Amino acid sequence: MRPGWDYLIVTAANKEQAKAYREQLGVRRDIGLISGIKEIIVVPDPDGRRIGSGGSTILCLLEVINRELRGQDKKRQSPEAWMEALGRVRVLIVHAGGDARRLPAYSPCGKIFIPVPGESDSALGLTLLD
Repeated sequence: MRPGWDYLIVTAANKEQAKAYREQLGVRRDIGLISGIKEIIVVPDPDGRRIGSGGSTILCLLEVINRELRGQDKKRQSPEAWMEALGRVRVLIVHAGGDARRLPAYSPCGKIFIPVPGESDSALGLTLLD
């Protein structure tokens, strides 16, 4: 069994939240809090319209298929190629597209980056994602 994940995908409610997620995830990767992952992707709901976890999962898997079959235009049309592409990678999807409306201080970056109690060996405090 391979160690780690090929893709960590975090879903976001809109483009603004996706930007904040990318920044937070980039910092975590840069200081070594996120390792063992080939690619980190943030996928926002299209046009800021809520599509739910099912719709978001489909968007995430389509993103993986597009990346895995890049440059193989004929294969992109084949459901068999899609299954093969998905079968050779490990994908972790974290649905984090909530607005945190009841926690306005955390609305800009969503509930996934809300601080939680605990000790951290890094410059950042622990969050739900960590």
